[in-house]
Amino acid sequence: MQFDSFYFFLTAPAVVLVSYLVPGKFRNWFFLLLSLLFCYTFTKTAVLVLAGFIALTYGFSLILEKKKSKPVLILAWILIGAVLVIYRLADPLTNTLFHLPLPVSLAKAIGLSFYTLNALSYLSDLCGGKIEHRLSFVETALFLSFFPTVTSGPLLRAGEFAEEMRKEKPLSYEAVRDGFLTLLVGYVMKLVIAGRCALLVSAVYGNEALRGFPVVLAVIFYSLEIYTDFAGYSLIAKGLAKALGFEIPDNFRQPYFSSSIKEFWRRWHISLSSWLRDYVYIPCGGSHGSRLFKYRNLIITFLVSGFWHGRGLTFLVWGLLHALFQIVEDVIASKKKTKPSWSFGAAVLTFVLVSIAWVFFQSDSVSGALSVLLRCLSIEHYGDIFTPMISSWGLDARNWCFLVIGLLIITAIDAKEYASSSVKEWFLSLSRPLQLILVWGLVLLVLFSLNLSGTEFIYMQF
Repeated sequence: MQFDSFYFFLTAPAVVLVSYLVPGKFRNWFFLLLSLLFCYTFTKTAVLVLAGFIALTYGFSLILEKKKSKPVLILAWILIGAVLVIYRLADPLTNTLFHLPLPVSLAKAIGLSFYTLNALSYLSDLCGGKIEHRLSFVETALFLSFFPTVTSGPLLRAGEFAEEMRKEKPLSYEAVRDGFLTLLVGYVMKLVIAGRCALLVSAVYGNEALRGFPVVLAVIFYSLEIYTDFAGYSLIAKGLAKALGFEIPDNFRQPYFSSSIKEFWRRWHISLSSWLRDYVYIPCGGSHGSRLFKYRNLIITFLVSGFWHGRGLTFLVWGLLHALFQIVEDVIASKKKTKPSWSFGAAVLTFVLVSIAWVFFQSDSVSGALSVLLRCLSIEHYGDIFTPMISSWGLDARNWCFLVIGLLIITAIDAKEYASSSVKEWFLSLSRPLQLILVWGLVLLVLFSLNLSGTEFIYMQF
């Protein structure tokens, strides 16, 4: 079940209400049942593979609680990691690995790449003593399957989520209100902006006759699409969890205001960035040792990130580009005596570099990505935005209007949050009539965009 489906809109309020009627000692079981049913709405295979991971993770946790054994942890990493590797290398169309048939279609295992990392971090923290007591079976199962986050994150940390599972959750107007407002902003990002950006990107990338400005615009719009799509999902997940009484971590903090690639990765997909830092970069040696040693670890970390995101050389190139961008930044920063500060030019340059890397992320092949970048270099069609030809780029006048309104709203929200000002506090300081006008305005924007919700969230494929 997609979070932007009509069926979800109908059932979500009832789920929130019923969850507060369930006695406290049964709430985790209730959420576990909901999570398994949620996965079942995608495929039966999704539930079967998830159940296998739950059993495997719980079994290893029993062993690691009794003895903090690194060999046991390494075995767990090998077994769990092997499933992720197979998932990435297998052919989803034929369900084969190097032409050998697989017993289960991992391509249908929704969320596998996310709960795999959750399982690995949990067992590592348990072995390393960061978690004093293992999770119970139902806690382990809910931690791996929690339905707001299971398909596209954010990634969770077992120690933090254990506190959420064990605390009392009385019905709270503030929690439901804050959850709804967070959900609403997430839907504006996904439906009002990402859905319309996708229309233009698809139309322009699919028309190889187009050169110059429309292709540049499509590259920019894909950057906006993947941000508003994934950040939108993360806000929907956070808002839904908040309404249910759970606090989950932020996954984005205005990444396109970043003035360096390093800052970008502190603000983009934060749960994955911190996971890679703690379980790949630091174990490899981190920034200790020589500069070359540090750069080697950066390259390893971003290649792992690229491999995690998808099969194919394009994802590895995407990861390598981000590693090289950071290395160049570090070399330049080492030659400067003053600490770099935010500037508009640096933010624009960072956005351009990130957008170039996204071309490889989005393309099916390296040659296809290079073709798109070469098409950007043409000087054609720069005046066509003021002609009827713009309608051939996937958006009519009505959709352009809604897109511009959505971008202005999200840019204003991001700018205020980047400046360390709370949008929520500003909203709550307004009079009640003005609050209602703003809320209903956003609701109407979302409702007028429901016809664009035919595509799944981008990160569900990862």
